[in-house]
Parts: sequence; structure tokens; C-alpha cells
Amino acid sequence: SVVLLFSFSCRKHDQTKVNSFSFEGMGTVLNVIYTGEKDSVLEEKIKADAEKMEREISYFKEDSYVSIMNRDAFEKSINIPDYLCQLISAGIEIGKISDGKFDITYKGKGQLWSKDMARPPSKEELDKLNDLVGTDNIAADCENGSVRYLKEGVIVDLGGIAKGYVIDRAGKIMKEKGRKDFIINYGGDMLVCGRRGDRAWKIAVKDPDSAGRIRKKIVPENDECLGIATSGNYERFIVHEGEVFSHIIDPLSGFPANRSRSVTVISRKSALEADAFATAVSASELDEELIKKIVDKFSLKIYTLSDRDSVWKEYGTDNR
Repeated sequence: SVVLLFSFSCRKHDQTKVNSFSFEGMGTVLNVIYTGEKDSVLEEKIKADAEKMEREISYFKEDSYVSIMNRDAFEKSINIPDYLCQLISAGIEIGKISDGKFDITYKGKGQLWSKDMARPPSKEELDKLNDLVGTDNIAADCENGSVRYLKEGVIVDLGGIAKGYVIDRAGKIMKEKGRKDFIINYGGDMLVCGRRGDRAWKIAVKDPDSAGRIRKKIVPENDECLGIATSGNYERFIVHEGEVFSHIIDPLSGFPANRSRSVTVISRKSALEADAFATAVSASELDEELIKKIVDKFSLKIYTLSDRDSVWKEYGTDNR
């Protein structure tokens, strides 16, 4: 995971005021740190927006747009807000770019895996769901604000992209209010902008297998914003007959991506981009050809740690 290194960011003579607030959502905690005078109205606006997003796009909320789509979108077109149609379209596009390793329809296979399972799903069980996985099964019409599923039984889950999207929305609210120095942390995914007084924020990529060890320090340059996301198999997993299975599912095979111990993605564009590609690279089992293609196309920085042999690799330019 990634953590904020306050100890590296503070000086005794730096009197910059730092505020922080947190609240729960999407099964985790959203924490915001910002400099300057405290603004309770700003904080409430960010919280209200994140809660609205959870109500409207959560797979687990029965009355969310996503749940309505999953129930009815095969039988009829479902009217959805423009932001959601654009988010679905972004998910479809990232799926194509990642050769299907990021797939908002993965749930068709991923739903077979659970902490309470008696055994892993069989190949036959997974094969039955093959036709239901793939973004070609979704028709998003953003001009008319509607979405329809082309096969019965298709399931959409935006969990691989939602936190990054909510973070970016919170960052937009911060900037609209004139705030340029802040960190938004949603369950380990981050948007890091500006500075803390006279020094840059510093973020650390932790070693999942060595308490206190830092694999990499990330320092934003000047007043830039960085989207940062980490994915891996070391915090969320299930154990079956002594074997550990990651919570990250390869949409193509239907099996957990166990080779990806840790993947951290840095984007100068958005937290959404970092969130989605951290998932895609993890699901790809650290496919170097795919990683290099993604890095080149999006000018990302990606750090990977393999599971069994603990090989650390870095991809992309890094001037920090």
C-alpha cells in the first residue's frame, strides 16, 4: 500500500496549518488532508458527494443505478446520468486498451469466488460464464443517456474504477474552492496535489513483506497532482486448503491473479487512471509486454513486486 510520510515532510519552522477529516464509504475510509484554514462547508460538500456516488454506483446498493442495470438492462434500456455513462464508457475503453485485463463485467466470473466457498470453482463452471464476460456485451449511448446489456445475465461492477473516480471528484471540489495543496486518500488510492508549506508531500510505497520497509518514495514535482494507486494480493485474499487466492480476478481466465504481490501506478492525469491500471496490471499477472504498452501510451510510472520470487521492477520515466 501507499502511505503519507509526514516525518519527511515537516520542518520545525514550517508553520503551515494542516487540516484532516475522514469518513467511511464503499467499505473503506476516505481521508482528506489539506493546508490553510479549516473549511467545514468544503468538507461537508466532499462527504456529501462521495455518499451520493456510493448510493448511485455501488454494486452493493440495491437501489443504485448499477443494481438497476444489472437487474433490468437486458430487457430494456436504462436511463442513467451522463457522469455514469461516461464512467462506464471509460471502463470499456480501458478494458480494450488493457487487452481485457480490466473488465467491468468480470463479476460474471468473479462472483464464483468468495471467502465462504467450499472449494474453488471448476473450469466447467467458469466456462459457462464465458459469454457473459466482456465489455462487448454492453451498449452505452451517452448521447441519449442510456445503457443496455446485449446478453441476459451480464453483471457490471465498477469497483475497479469507482474509488479513483470519487477521488477525482473530490479533487475537483477542492480546486473549485481555491485549494491546491491537498491529499485525498480513499482506501489507499490517492490524489496528491501541491505541497505542505515550503516542502513537497512525500508518499511511500510499503514493502508488503517487511514491516516498516519502504520500497519507493514518491515526491510530486512543483505544484503537480499525482494519482497513485496500489493493488495486490497481500491484504485481500482467501485461503483454500492451504493455498492463498488473490481477490483480483483475471477476467479472461476467471482465476485469481496470484503472481502480482504488489502493483503501484502513478498517473499525472487522474486517480481514476491509476486505479484502473493498477487493477489491470495485477490481473495480467505482471505481463511485461502489456505493462510497457500501457506505460508508453499513458506516460505512467508503474512499480511491480512479484509474489513467489519477490522481484521488484520499475517501468516508465521517473524524474523524481
